[in-house]
Amino acid sequence: MAADLPVLGWKEHVWLPDWDLRLRGKLDTGARSSALHVASYEELTVGQDPVTGDPTTLVRFDVVLGTRSRPEHHPVEATVVGHKVVRDTGARAERRPVVRTRIVCGPVDTTAEITLTDRSGMNFRMLLGRLTLERECLVDPAHGYLVTGKRRRRR
Repeated sequence: MAADLPVLGWKEHVWLPDWDLRLRGKLDTGARSSALHVASYEELTVGQDPVTGDPTTLVRFDVVLGTRSRPEHHPVEATVVGHKVVRDTGARAERRPVVRTRIVCGPVDTTAEITLTDRSGMNFRMLLGRLTLERECLVDPAHGYLVTGKRRRRR
């Protein structure tokens, strides 16, 4: 089975087509869940699920791409599918909203859950964890951009 899976580098370009976002992502098999950097977010209760009667919650968030000198703000709205307590790189527990979206990374095209958090100070605004990657691809930790190619910055 593993021989049939594509091999991706430890970093690749990622496309989130539901939100038309393109960004660099780190494929991190040491992380359980996937995470997206958001500058801010707001959760809004907008109704009730007709089947369960549970409240339906939307989250509005701001994804900042581009550079520090030329930030590009992308407002996004998505349905919250749950909340997850995640330990960050400093082992601090943080309760994060979870959303589900389509993720395309080279030959990998899947729908997965991602948590929303402030990843400022980190090198990658998107982290693809092992729950997103399992059964989808293998990760070569010695190489980056194996399937999506390294893009040159526009000047």
